[in-house]
Order: sequence, then structure tokens, then C-alpha cells
Amino acid sequence: MDLLDLLKLMFRRWYVTAPVVILTLGAALALGTSIQPEYKTEAAVLLVPPTTAPVVQAPNATPQPGNPWLRVGENAMAQAVQISVSAHDARQKIVAAGGDPGYEIGLVNRSSILTIEVTAPSRATALATVTAVTKLIEETVAGQQAQYHPRAGEQITIEVLDPGLNIVPSRSNVLRAQIVVAVIGVLLAAASAVTYDAIQRRRSSAKQHDQRRGRTPLNWNTGQAAVRPRRPSPQPAGHAPSMAPSHPVAHPQQPADVTQQLPVTNLAGPDGSLPPGRDSTGPKGPAERGRYPQADDTVLLTTIRRPVEDSTTP
Repeated sequence: MDLLDLLKLMFRRWYVTAPVVILTLGAALALGTSIQPEYKTEAAVLLVPPTTAPVVQAPNATPQPGNPWLRVGENAMAQAVQISVSAHDARQKIVAAGGDPGYEIGLVNRSSILTIEVTAPSRATALATVTAVTKLIEETVAGQQAQYHPRAGEQITIEVLDPGLNIVPSRSNVLRAQIVVAVIGVLLAAASAVTYDAIQRRRSSAKQHDQRRGRTPLNWNTGQAAVRPRRPSPQPAGHAPSMAPSHPVAHPQQPADVTQQLPVTNLAGPDGSLPPGRDSTGPKGPAERGRYPQADDTVLLTTIRRPVEDSTTP
């Protein structure tokens, strides 16, 4: 069964699928009103290179230790900060500050701009999260360079491009939940239609089987026929019927089973014409009663069982 057959089955069993679909819609609407919307905001932070030029040392002077992040560059440092702020320990610090750990740190390609995406269950939580993450980025940038004791103006700093104060509600979570409920409802409707159709088919098949078994068998089978007793031969004209003898006459013993040859009724020729002296009403004389069957005639033989008469009975 493909998808088209399944849809046809659901439409054919609409009285089964319709209640399930109605209940699904009601559940989706109730779920949409019970779930609170989420609040989203975005912020952007730029890593700024040092504002002073590096000091030029004398040719024979001993090199002085400096800030290695200046040689690495702001782009590499932005990638390092992204990894550090996205770690589990950093998220625990955000939770301790009253924020939500479900934030995301992004990086603009070929630049030192970090993006912050915050999704929180309330407006206050979203604001606390974006503020705490921005502060954590600033602390991380300063802490990565502090161990090298850079001089003033020889370290990378940050600049907040967008503080993320534009917090807007979002119902994407509600829509996702409603979609999940709708999909589950459609699957339940399809399963109900298939199950009901299978039950109905089984009942119909069982009913037909019972009807076939409950039929009354016929009283005759193929090849059996009822044969009437032979009619008495007509007496010739002017012949008086003989009187029965006064004393009993012993009848000869006859076998129990006698095979009789019935008169042939098909006397028409191949072209449908009857022989001379005959018509459709039957034979005209005793001569034709003894006619032998031809090759195309149908002969019906039957066995008649007669009771054996006792010759000693008076």
C-alpha cells in the first residue's frame, strides 16, 4: 500500500478518521494556548586591535617580551574566544549570573566579529543572558592577554556593536509543538483507518464463509435421474382382455437388479428433419419402439431394484 492508497482508504473510512483529526486539532489548539512563547535577541561584539604602534627596538638590543596575540591577529583570537565562551564551564557561569545556558556564539567569516544569539523563556532571562555573555567575552579577551603583561595600548580590546536590547517574543516553540501533535494525529488517523478496514474485511469474509457453509445441499447429484415406471403396452383392437386365472400363478424368479434401456427420443437427423411417418408427437407404431440408437443419439441407462417375489407364497 502506497501513500495514495492510504489517502483513499482514509477518505473512504472518513467516519473513523474524522473524529481523530478533530481531536488532534483540539489538542493542538489547547497546547498552543498553554505554552508560553520564547524571547529572542541577538548581539554583536567586535575585537579591536591595539591603538598604538609597536615600539621599534635597536638593532643590537635584546628583544623584549610582548603580546603574542598581536602577531596571531584578531581573527584567530576571535575563534579562540568563541570556543572558550561556548564551553560547559562558561555556560555554568552564565547560569550563575541568572541567564539561560541555551545561547549560541557565532563568528562572521573572515572577520573578528562575534555574534550572540539568545533564546530564553522570559524577557528578563533573555536580557540577563545577553549581558552576561557580553561581559564574559570581554573578560576572556582580557584574560588571554593578561598572562603576557602587555603594556598600555598593546592589547586587543572589544567593542560592542549591538548590545542585544531588542528582545522580541517568538512563537516558534509553539509552532513546533503543534506540528508534532498534528503529525501524531495524522499517524493515529491512518492507523485507525487501516485497523478498522482490516476488521471489516475479516468480518465480511467470515460472514461469506458462514453463508457458504449454511447452504442446504441439493437432493440429487450430477448423473442421477428419476425414471418413471414403464407404461403398459396398448392392446390391439378387437382383442378382449384376458381374465386373471383363479389360481395363483407362480412368477419366474427375476434378478434383484435389472438394467433397462429407455426409449430413445432423439430421432431427428443431422439436418433436424424427422424420419418419414413421424412427427414431433412421438412414435406412430410399435415398429419404431425397438429402434436401435444411432451414433449421435443419447442413451440413458438406469438400474431399478425390484423386490424378489417368493414363488411359494399362495
